[in-house]
Amino acid sequence: MVRRAGEPAPFRQDQGREGYDEFANFVRAEHKRLVRFVATLGATWEEAEDAVSEVLIDLLPRWHEIRSPRAYCRLAAERTYVNSEVRLRKAPDAAVRGFWGPAPQGAADAYEGLEHDDALRHLRLLDQEQRRVMAFLYDGYSPDEIAKLLNKKAATVRSNIRHARKRLKKAIADEQALELSEAGAQLETKRDLGGK
Repeated sequence: MVRRAGEPAPFRQDQGREGYDEFANFVRAEHKRLVRFVATLGATWEEAEDAVSEVLIDLLPRWHEIRSPRAYCRLAAERTYVNSEVRLRKAPDAAVRGFWGPAPQGAADAYEGLEHDDALRHLRLLDQEQRRVMAFLYDGYSPDEIAKLLNKKAATVRSNIRHARKRLKKAIADEQALELSEAGAQLETKRDLGGK
Protein backbone atom coordinates (compact mmCIF):
# COMPACT_ATOMS: atom_id res chain seq x y z
CA MET A 1 0.00 0.00 0.00
CA VAL A 2 1.46 3.36 -1.06
CA ARG A 3 0.94 6.47 1.06
CA ARG A 4 0.27 9.84 -0.53
CA ALA A 5 2.49 12.78 0.40
CA GLY A 6 1.36 14.34 3.66
CA GLU A 7 -0.73 11.32 4.64
CA PRO A 8 0.10 9.95 8.11
CA ALA A 9 1.54 6.48 8.44
CA PRO A 10 -0.98 3.94 9.68
CA PHE A 11 -0.99 3.12 13.38
CA ARG A 12 1.46 0.23 13.77
CA GLN A 13 -0.03 -3.07 14.86
CA ASP A 14 2.87 -3.68 17.26
CA GLN A 15 1.68 -0.69 19.28
CA GLY A 16 -1.42 -2.72 20.06
CA ARG A 17 -4.83 -1.78 21.34
CA GLU A 18 -3.34 -0.44 24.56
CA GLY A 19 -1.35 2.19 22.63
CA TYR A 20 -4.42 3.24 20.70
CA ASP A 21 -6.52 3.44 23.88
CA GLU A 22 -3.83 5.53 25.56
CA PHE A 23 -3.80 7.90 22.58
CA ALA A 24 -7.62 8.08 22.50
CA ASN A 25 -7.71 8.90 26.22
CA PHE A 26 -5.12 11.62 25.68
CA VAL A 27 -7.18 13.15 22.86
CA ARG A 28 -10.36 13.09 24.96
CA ALA A 29 -8.59 14.76 27.87
CA GLU A 30 -6.59 17.33 25.90
CA HIS A 31 -8.50 18.23 22.73
CA LYS A 32 -10.53 21.16 24.07
CA ARG A 33 -7.56 22.41 26.10
CA LEU A 34 -5.38 22.34 23.00
CA VAL A 35 -7.98 24.25 21.00
CA ARG A 36 -8.29 26.86 23.75
CA PHE A 37 -4.49 27.10 23.92
CA VAL A 38 -4.22 27.87 20.19
CA ALA A 39 -7.16 30.29 20.43
CA THR A 40 -5.34 32.06 23.24
CA LEU A 41 -2.47 32.62 20.82
CA GLY A 42 -4.83 34.62 18.61
CA ALA A 43 -6.44 32.00 16.39
CA THR A 44 -10.16 31.85 15.71
CA TRP A 45 -11.84 28.69 17.02
CA GLU A 46 -11.94 27.30 13.49
CA GLU A 47 -8.21 27.96 12.95
CA ALA A 48 -7.44 26.46 16.36
CA GLU A 49 -9.51 23.33 15.58
CA ASP A 50 -7.70 22.93 12.25
CA ALA A 51 -4.25 23.26 13.82
CA VAL A 52 -5.05 20.82 16.63
CA SER A 53 -6.59 18.27 14.27
CA GLU A 54 -3.55 18.37 12.03
CA VAL A 55 -1.21 17.86 14.98
CA LEU A 56 -3.23 14.99 16.44
CA ILE A 57 -3.38 13.20 13.08
CA ASP A 58 0.40 13.48 12.78
CA LEU A 59 0.87 12.37 16.40
CA LEU A 60 -0.99 9.04 16.24
CA PRO A 61 1.61 7.03 14.29
CA ARG A 62 4.40 8.48 16.45
CA TRP A 63 2.54 8.25 19.77
CA HIS A 64 5.14 6.09 21.56
CA GLU A 65 8.06 8.20 20.30
CA ILE A 66 6.90 11.40 22.04
CA ARG A 67 8.09 11.78 25.63
CA SER A 68 5.88 14.71 26.63
CA PRO A 69 2.76 14.68 24.44
CA ARG A 70 1.08 17.66 26.20
CA ALA A 71 4.03 19.95 25.57
CA TYR A 72 4.72 18.50 22.12
CA CYS A 73 1.12 19.08 21.00
CA ARG A 74 1.09 22.68 22.22
CA LEU A 75 4.34 23.57 20.47
CA ALA A 76 3.34 21.71 17.29
CA ALA A 77 -0.15 23.28 17.27
CA GLU A 78 1.38 26.73 17.74
CA ARG A 79 3.78 26.09 14.84
CA THR A 80 0.94 24.76 12.67
CA TYR A 81 -1.18 27.82 13.43
CA VAL A 82 1.69 30.23 12.72
CA ASN A 83 2.44 28.46 9.43
CA SER A 84 -1.22 28.71 8.45
CA GLU A 85 -1.11 32.44 9.26
CA VAL A 86 1.80 32.82 6.82
CA ARG A 87 -0.21 30.98 4.15
CA LEU A 88 -3.21 33.21 4.82
CA ARG A 89 -1.10 36.34 4.36
CA LYS A 90 -0.09 34.99 0.95
CA ALA A 91 -3.69 34.02 0.08
CA PRO A 92 -4.67 37.22 -1.79
CA ASP A 93 -1.77 36.84 -4.22
CA ALA A 94 -2.56 33.16 -4.72
CA ALA A 95 -6.24 33.93 -5.33
CA VAL A 96 -5.33 36.56 -7.93
CA ARG A 97 -3.11 34.02 -9.69
CA GLY A 98 -6.06 31.59 -9.64
CA PHE A 99 -4.61 28.95 -7.34
CA TRP A 100 -7.30 29.21 -4.67
CA GLY A 101 -11.02 29.73 -4.84
CA PRO A 102 -13.27 31.12 -2.14
CA ALA A 103 -13.39 29.12 1.07
CA PRO A 104 -16.48 26.91 1.33
CA GLN A 105 -19.03 27.75 4.00
CA GLY A 106 -18.47 25.33 6.87
CA ALA A 107 -20.83 23.94 9.45
CA ALA A 108 -21.54 26.00 12.54
CA ASP A 109 -18.57 26.05 14.85
CA ALA A 110 -18.91 23.77 17.85
CA TYR A 111 -17.35 26.51 19.97
CA GLU A 112 -19.63 29.27 18.68
CA GLY A 113 -19.96 32.04 21.24
CA LEU A 114 -16.87 31.01 23.16
CA GLU A 115 -14.75 33.29 20.99
CA HIS A 116 -16.15 36.22 22.93
CA ASP A 117 -14.89 34.78 26.19
CA ASP A 118 -13.51 37.68 28.26
CA ALA A 119 -10.23 35.93 29.00
CA LEU A 120 -9.47 35.35 25.32
CA ARG A 121 -10.55 38.85 24.38
CA HIS A 122 -8.23 40.34 26.95
CA LEU A 123 -5.32 38.03 26.15
CA ARG A 124 -5.50 39.13 22.51
CA LEU A 125 -4.53 42.64 23.65
CA LEU A 126 -1.04 41.39 24.48
CA ASP A 127 1.94 41.30 22.15
CA GLN A 128 2.86 37.92 20.65
CA GLU A 129 5.51 36.89 23.22
CA GLN A 130 3.35 37.87 26.19
CA ARG A 131 0.35 36.08 24.70
CA ARG A 132 2.46 32.97 24.06
CA VAL A 133 3.74 32.85 27.65
CA MET A 134 0.29 33.56 29.07
CA ALA A 135 -1.22 30.81 26.89
CA PHE A 136 1.09 28.28 28.54
CA LEU A 137 0.48 29.78 32.00
CA TYR A 138 -3.29 29.73 31.40
CA ASP A 139 -2.90 26.08 30.39
CA GLY A 140 -1.33 25.17 33.75
CA TYR A 141 2.40 25.36 33.07
CA SER A 142 4.72 26.97 35.63
CA PRO A 143 7.11 29.77 34.59
CA ASP A 144 10.06 27.36 34.86
CA GLU A 145 8.31 24.78 32.66
CA ILE A 146 7.43 27.48 30.13
CA ALA A 147 11.04 28.66 30.03
CA LYS A 148 12.23 25.12 29.37
CA LEU A 149 9.63 24.51 26.66
CA LEU A 150 10.29 27.79 24.87
CA ASN A 151 14.06 27.61 25.35
CA LYS A 152 14.08 30.94 27.21
CA LYS A 153 15.49 32.14 30.50
CA ALA A 154 13.09 31.77 33.41
CA ALA A 155 13.64 35.45 34.25
CA THR A 156 12.51 36.43 30.73
CA VAL A 157 9.36 34.33 31.07
CA ARG A 158 8.59 35.85 34.48
CA SER A 159 9.16 39.32 33.06
CA ASN A 160 6.73 38.61 30.20
CA ILE A 161 4.17 37.32 32.70
CA ARG A 162 4.58 40.39 34.92
CA HIS A 163 4.21 42.82 31.99
CA ALA A 164 1.27 40.86 30.58
CA ARG A 165 -0.54 40.89 33.92
CA LYS A 166 0.08 44.63 34.30
CA ARG A 167 -1.27 45.27 30.81
CA LEU A 168 -4.29 43.01 31.39
CA LYS A 169 -5.03 44.65 34.74
CA LYS A 170 -4.99 48.09 33.10
CA ALA A 171 -7.19 46.95 30.20
CA ILE A 172 -9.76 45.45 32.59
CA ALA A 173 -9.71 48.55 34.82
CA ASP A 174 -10.18 50.81 31.76
CA GLU A 175 -13.06 48.64 30.55
CA GLN A 176 -14.74 48.70 33.96
CA ALA A 177 -14.33 52.48 34.21
CA LEU A 178 -15.92 52.87 30.78
CA GLU A 179 -18.82 50.62 31.76
CA LEU A 180 -19.36 52.61 34.96
CA SER A 181 -19.31 55.94 33.13
CA GLU A 182 -21.76 54.60 30.51
CA ALA A 183 -24.05 53.32 33.27
CA GLY A 184 -23.82 56.70 35.01
CA ALA A 185 -24.64 58.53 31.78
CA GLN A 186 -27.66 56.28 31.21
CA LEU A 187 -28.83 56.94 34.76
CA GLU A 188 -28.44 60.74 34.24
CA THR A 189 -30.42 60.56 30.99
CA LYS A 190 -33.14 58.55 32.67
CA ARG A 191 -33.37 61.11 35.53
CA ASP A 192 -33.43 64.01 33.06
CA LEU A 193 -36.33 62.38 31.23
CA GLY A 194 -38.24 62.02 34.48
CA GLY A 195 -37.69 58.28 34.92
CA LYS A 196 -36.77 56.64 38.17
